[in-house]
Amino acid sequence: MNELTWPDVLGFIKGAGLGHLSTTSLEGDPHVALVFVVQRGEELMFTMRTSSSKARNLMANPKLALMWQGNNAETYVWASAKIVHDQAVKSDLWNGGYFPFDLAHFFQREDAPIWCAVRVVPNRAVVMVQGEAGLTRRTWWAC
Repeated sequence: MNELTWPDVLGFIKGAGLGHLSTTSLEGDPHVALVFVVQRGEELMFTMRTSSSKARNLMANPKLALMWQGNNAETYVWASAKIVHDQAVKSDLWNGGYFPFDLAHFFQREDAPIWCAVRVVPNRAVVMVQGEAGLTRRTWWAC
């Protein structure tokens, strides 16, 4: 098993496109959605409507998994969600150039209560990389 650092994991995610977010309902029913995850410093964040299935599921159970396929790798992150309603964080995401699209198309305005941010608090990550030596599995664990 090859060890990874968190910056290594972020490198595999950068530019990989949409992530597949997996959550479960209070009853344990699975839910998968595509999300645009951004890097804010060394943390990962995404946005969602407060009325979405994602939001209901993460409020009931903050455990999540994310998966990206890109950069010659499959990257998996297991994490907990911290739902953020803080307007300063929302404003930074809205105005900070993190997203390649206008958040107003989804949430109307910066201070609208219909949306929130989600801070991804990672527990572990696995990156499956195809190289000359074949498929390798690299793992990162939070301290």
